[in-house]
Amino acid sequence: MKNLKLYVWEDVLKDYTKGVMFALAKNVEEARKVILDKSEKEDEYMSKILQRDLASEPKVIDNPKGFYVWGGG
Repeated sequence: MKNLKLYVWEDVLKDYTKGVMFALAKNVEEARKVILDKSEKEDEYMSKILQRDLASEPKVIDNPKGFYVWGGG
């Protein structure tokens, strides 16, 4: 677990408000895979949206950092 980084995709999964995706992984490819693996088990339509949004480059967090996302109505 020592070499894991947090990969964060912001302003994605847009509907009425923007969403966020994140994964703790060794590299960006693994981060994309673990998110897609989770979505494929839940919903095929959602998986296609995730694939589109995961094509962008994430923020890579490898040191202490805090962030938050307000919920929308």
